[in-house]
Amino acid sequence: MNKAGFINYIINTEEQGLSLKDFLKKKELSSHYLIKLRNNDKVLVNDKIQKFWHPLAVGDQVTINPYLDDPSRVLPVKMELNILYEDYDYIALYKEYNMATHPTSGHMDNTIANGVIYHIQKDGFMSLHPINRLDKTTSGVIIFAKHPIAQHALTINRPYKEYIALVEGVVEKDHEVIDEPIAKIDAPSIRRIVTDNGKDSKTEYLTLSRSDKYSLLRIILHSGRTHQIRVHMSHIGHPLVGDFLYGEENAPRLFLHSHLYIFNHFRDNKEVRVFAPQPPIFDYYLHL
Repeated sequence: MNKAGFINYIINTEEQGLSLKDFLKKKELSSHYLIKLRNNDKVLVNDKIQKFWHPLAVGDQVTINPYLDDPSRVLPVKMELNILYEDYDYIALYKEYNMATHPTSGHMDNTIANGVIYHIQKDGFMSLHPINRLDKTTSGVIIFAKHPIAQHALTINRPYKEYIALVEGVVEKDHEVIDEPIAKIDAPSIRRIVTDNGKDSKTEYLTLSRSDKYSLLRIILHSGRTHQIRVHMSHIGHPLVGDFLYGEENAPRLFLHSHLYIFNHFRDNKEVRVFAPQPPIFDYYLHL
């Protein structure tokens, strides 16, 4: 494993006197992950292995090898990948329409996760941690972390996510924020609905263009509920084209595309922008 991916911290005056364990717990890492780091000697203090009760002093360097040695449960499968961004912590890809993201009982070895784990294991990265999840019928940017610290960083610092959607009808407003709570219907249905008893959900859209039948929207997510865009657009009377669950199955695909993903990298706080071009079929269908 290339040490360039290791994470270094320098202990400051506020952290002096903390045990190594307490310092790591302040990073909000799970107990399960900390145990794995400890048991596999993946944490060093000044380049030496220390017990987790070891007290830290100002200027000490704590080095973490964040990568897990446990092989992923996802079966590695060689496949063509459209990689949009990759570093020691993240890999972002273009997911095609109708490709499953993660293995399920019906898709064990033909998902994008299978291809990603094959790709990263060649470089010694053994585990994969999802950042955003796209339905099988949604295309565009999808991101995985290569270790739990990178995954946690994008949990506490919400990324900016933008989608392109083609919806039914002529949307009158150029801009609107839909702030309506969403909840799951009772099992076994996977549908969600807008209801006062739901979780806070906010979707913003800007109308890019209109035709006699459809409208093309740029959509910004301010929360991350399951089916949020599909539920909110259906709620205002403009379901997504091809949405069999909240509208009609009247098109060759669900017209929803993960267009742009922006986050600040936890290592240096620099902005990372991952862009997936809109599929040509969106404009083609708009003008049918």
